[in-house]
Amino acid sequence: MSDQEVDQVYRRRNEKVKLQLLVLTADRFREGVTATDAELAAYFDANKEEFRIGERPKVKYAVIDVQQVRDRVTVTPQDVERFYNQNIEQYSTPEQVRARHILLKTEGKDEAAVRAAAERVLAEVRAPGADFAALATKYSEDEASKARGGDLDFFSRGRMVPEFEQVAFALEPGAISDLVKTPFGFHVIQVTEKRAAATRPLDEVRDQITEQNRGEGAQTGASAPAAGLAAKKKTTAARGGGAPANSLTVQESAPFTRDEPVPGLAPSPEVSAAAFELQPGQASEALRTASGYALIAVTGREDSRLPTLDEVKEKVREAVVTQKAVAAARQKAADLVATLKGAADFEAAVKAAGFEAKTTDLVTRGTALPDLGVSLPVENVVFGLAAGATSDVITTRSAAVVARVTERADVTAEQVAAAREGLRAELLNERRARFFSSYMLKAKQRMKISIDREVLRRLAA
Repeated sequence: MSDQEVDQVYRRRNEKVKLQLLVLTADRFREGVTATDAELAAYFDANKEEFRIGERPKVKYAVIDVQQVRDRVTVTPQDVERFYNQNIEQYSTPEQVRARHILLKTEGKDEAAVRAAAERVLAEVRAPGADFAALATKYSEDEASKARGGDLDFFSRGRMVPEFEQVAFALEPGAISDLVKTPFGFHVIQVTEKRAAATRPLDEVRDQITEQNRGEGAQTGASAPAAGLAAKKKTTAARGGGAPANSLTVQESAPFTRDEPVPGLAPSPEVSAAAFELQPGQASEALRTASGYALIAVTGREDSRLPTLDEVKEKVREAVVTQKAVAAARQKAADLVATLKGAADFEAAVKAAGFEAKTTDLVTRGTALPDLGVSLPVENVVFGLAAGATSDVITTRSAAVVARVTERADVTAEQVAAAREGLRAELLNERRARFFSSYMLKAKQRMKISIDREVLRRLAA
């Protein structure tokens, strides 16, 4: 991969622009827009591939509902008590103190001089009527706490360095320490509150433990039979489409596409993916769903095809209406573009036209833009404009846009050179991965491959 290719990728990934945008979405211009049957037919004839129906499997499935299993789980008082005793640390809170401190750091400084300064701060703190929090804000060099008046909130043993902890736990609330030396420097400590160690009684957490045990029992009760059924799965298209014989109710779905959930099941990417990987007659392993587990078997598959107009008439109507609305938005933007290009204040000119300008921070390619989302047509234009330049009308699938680049952050030659070798290695690895993926896809098309999903899961863990 040449230096020029690598450098081009780096620039495309890292150059930034700040934008002001007039975005006229199609939705603004849809009111009153109609489409005749003749327009629908003409659009459909010219754009049939846009409405192609993808391959559609249909499956038989059995579901194990975790909630139903949960309702049958019994948790006895003995179970609750045993869990409580075995996990007592979950319900115990150790002794804690809350303290403020003032830190004067010694790193890189003369320790004697820092000690002398700390002694002076200590004297101020101990003066009658002194406000420890105000003095911490004034003097402390602990940036994390000084804005809070030196407050460190509650902490238990083991959280602070030993020298600090020993003093803090020995002080009574309201007391102020002598100087405390730690590896960080000199501290003045004031303890504000103390909490004794405590354990929540069993009766207080009984309901919580019961529900937790019921939930865990439901997961176990659902996953065990699901795994057992998956182990018995058969590749038989004749009876049950590969679904194992069992006491669960087996149902059959209607055909569905990749972007649709399996009819009858809650949306589950895992189930949908399996439906398109399995061959007719094959059954799945146990798959997670929103409600528990499912086992599916593919019983048939419809090939991808072009629909008739009647099948997709409403989708075609939506496309035609959107096309007309975008055209109206484009015409309105065209009426304004000359004014916007000549305007010293883009936002004011947009507002004067009756719209609201959208603005961005410095953004890279691939960033979602206001009212547009990620828009390649807009990116292709604005990253080619100089700072201060205003675009012509840019048309997207759902809007018309005029953009002004208010600022650019281009990468320097030094940045490109510094990143070149690391990016080259990354791009080569991506290229190898794509090649391997393509090779395996072709291999799978030529060969029958058995996939051990349990092994894959362990490898990915």
